[in-house]
Amino acid sequence: MRAVVFDMDGVIVDSEAQWKSLEGGYFRTLAPAWTEAHDERAVGLGVEDLHRFLVREFDARIDLQDFLAHCEVTARKVYQQNVECAEGFLDLARLLKHQGVKTAIASSSPSRWIGMVVERFSLSPLLDAVVSADDVGGRTKPAPDIYLEAASRLAVPTVECLAIEDSSIGLLAAKRAGMKAAAYRNGSNDGQDLSIADFELASFSGLSYDKLVSRLHR
Repeated sequence: MRAVVFDMDGVIVDSEAQWKSLEGGYFRTLAPAWTEAHDERAVGLGVEDLHRFLVREFDARIDLQDFLAHCEVTARKVYQQNVECAEGFLDLARLLKHQGVKTAIASSSPSRWIGMVVERFSLSPLLDAVVSADDVGGRTKPAPDIYLEAASRLAVPTVECLAIEDSSIGLLAAKRAGMKAAAYRNGSNDGQDLSIADFELASFSGLSYDKLVSRLHR
């Protein structure tokens, strides 16, 4: 394993829970039949994918540009003010960097949202690549494109990469790209079916490269 590729939302930061808290009421105004089950189906979707989901499932009547503008305002609250970095993530990222293991973010979020997180938590020195939906023409997870692009930028074959994801959609994207994949249980994704993962993590605290590799070979 020569590289670890992290999803951002729900893995590096607790943004999935923040989005649910801030936008649950808004989604219900667009789709009165919205339930917790729909929350789970929305986890891991890019913002334009979420708009398509609302239109397809609920015939929601909102213009795409209006929806994106609304989400942009919320994103600034989520990423610049509300989110916290996952416990132990920074220590793990530093250890991987010290050991020469390449690291990347591979996220379906727009690049400007990822940039807010990278800047807020000073992640640039710890990352070798950052790939967003914008970098692959909007071909978001569960398509493999974001992970394929991350591996290309890292110059590491996908079979030598470990992806860490919190959603079934993200895990499917990583697997389709040919990566090993770890499921990250973050305390708010218990409803996600993460069974296709090679193993599960409950925390980054105390993790190291050797411990990740040992989990892959159990």
